[in-house]
Amino acid sequence: MKKRLQILLFIMVILSFAGCKKDSIMIFDINDSGVLFPGAGDGAVYKGYNSSEKIYYVNESFLNIPLTQNTYIVDFPVRVSGDSVSRDRVVAYEIDPEKSTALPTQYKIIDAVIPAGKRYGRIRFELTRDEALNNSSVAVAINLKDSKDLKVGSNQYMKGLLTWSNMLAMYPATANFIRTYNCIILTPLTKTSTANTYYSPNAHKAVLDALGWPINYWPTYTNGLADPSTGTSPIFGAFYTDLYAKKLKDYLDAYELANNGERLKHNAGIDIGKAIQPRVTGAIYIPNL
Repeated sequence: MKKRLQILLFIMVILSFAGCKKDSIMIFDINDSGVLFPGAGDGAVYKGYNSSEKIYYVNESFLNIPLTQNTYIVDFPVRVSGDSVSRDRVVAYEIDPEKSTALPTQYKIIDAVIPAGKRYGRIRFELTRDEALNNSSVAVAINLKDSKDLKVGSNQYMKGLLTWSNMLAMYPATANFIRTYNCIILTPLTKTSTANTYYSPNAHKAVLDALGWPINYWPTYTNGLADPSTGTSPIFGAFYTDLYAKKLKDYLDAYELANNGERLKHNAGIDIGKAIQPRVTGAIYIPNL
């Protein structure tokens, strides 16, 4: 009896192992591939999925492009759950008006596709710069739909939200950060002034663009933070060189040339609506420029 039980147990183990081997073989039918926004399993590259809300977020800003550029291409990622195929596949979607705040004049969708040979694709947006976004952000909510090429793969990964603005976070409002601004931007204030009354995001962003500084970089006046492009401190107290102001002048001149003689203007502060002026050596402030 004991020997029979041992034999029966051995047979059950063999059958169980064979069943596991069989179940581990997964065959994907490419005709049943589903379209999804990236999810938790895509987090190494695509980090926008919120698992509690079941929404994939993309946040963008016109601060990522030069002030001379009026449109901005953003690819909102999508993927398929199955294999790639040798042709482009169209992704269907709808805009949720209840969760969208962007105006039709602020964006357009160019295409929505999974390219041939790829498992990841995009819904491609063209955003248009709008001064209304200097102090606010807008959003477009997207829901995936079934198309002729692809059905929605899961309702947990069918919602996306794109938000964007023009906003720039101001540098810390302390004396030595403010003095750096006044060293480069010409106003009635002295270069050592600690007043922020002539600050504007347009001038701040123009300095970043002209000098190639990242958005989160702003050196102090006394000892500075290392310039990302040189590795050395760019600010030397009262002996500040006008090298950076000259670079800003070149940038502003190029902007004027590209915009039919229109100078880049302050969009905030006492000089709002007036042309931004660089503090190069010998320059004289022109109040009505």
